[in-house]
Amino acid sequence: MVTIFDIKRFAVHDGPGIRTTVFLKGCPLSCAWCHNPESQELEPVTVDIMRKVNGKSVPGKKVYGERLEVDRLVEILLRDAHFYEESGGGVTFSGGEPLMQAEGLFQLLEACKQHGIHTTIDTSGYANWEQFDRILPLTDLFLFDLKNMNPELHRKYTGMDNGTILSNADKLLEKGATLIFRIPVIPGINTTSAEVTGMVSFLKERAKKMSEVHLLPYHRIAENKYRRLQMTEDLADVAEPDERMMRHLIEEFKHTGLEVIIGG
Repeated sequence: MVTIFDIKRFAVHDGPGIRTTVFLKGCPLSCAWCHNPESQELEPVTVDIMRKVNGKSVPGKKVYGERLEVDRLVEILLRDAHFYEESGGGVTFSGGEPLMQAEGLFQLLEACKQHGIHTTIDTSGYANWEQFDRILPLTDLFLFDLKNMNPELHRKYTGMDNGTILSNADKLLEKGATLIFRIPVIPGINTTSAEVTGMVSFLKERAKKMSEVHLLPYHRIAENKYRRLQMTEDLADVAEPDERMMRHLIEEFKHTGLEVIIGG
C-alpha cells in the first residue's frame, strides 16, 4: 500500500521520453519554496473549499491524497506502456520524498523492472543510505536536488542541513548511478555569488561521473494550495527569476563542464 497525491500522465520533464510521474506523499523536509505543500504530510489531508455550481459558491471538501494497493497502481502505470516503449520513456516516482515510503517504493520499482519499464526517482536526497542502496539496482536514473551548499542556509530554508544529502549523492555516484542534479533557482536564497560558486565547484569536481545539470526556475503556482491548507507561504515576497538571471546562471554553470538545461 502506498499513499499518493497525484499521477501525471504524458510527463516530459521528469526524465527521458514520455513518462508517468507518480507523486508519493510524505517529506522529511519543509522547503520554504515547496510547490507541493500537500505532499508534506504522509497521510491524506482534507480541506474545506468553495466550488462554483450554476454560478453559485457552494462549500465542499477536497482530499489531498489517496491510498492505493501497489498492484492497483502498477495496473494504472501499465496503461501507457506502449508510449514508454515508443519514446524511450518510463515511470518517475516523485513527491514529497518517495523514499519516505521506502517499502512501497521498492515494490513499485520491482514491478516496473519486471515489465521492462525505465525507472526514475526524483529525490531530495534526504533518506537513510540503506534505502538508496536497496533501490539502486532497480533505478535507472536519479533526479537529485541540490538546494543550498551552505549547511546553515540549507537548514534555515529546508529544516535540515545537507550533510546526509551530499553524502548520499557521492555514494550513488561512486556506485555508478546515473544521476542528474536539479537546482531550484530561488532568487536571493541560492543565487548569491557564494552559493553559485559553491555549487559550480561541487559539480565540477564530479563532472566526470555525470553529463548534465538542470536549473529549475522558482514559480508561484502554489499560492492557492497554501491558502486551502491554511499553511504559511514563507516566500510570498520572493519573485520568480527573470530571463536575465537565468542567462547569467547558465553561463556560470557552464564552467562545470556539464550540459546546462533549464527545466527537466
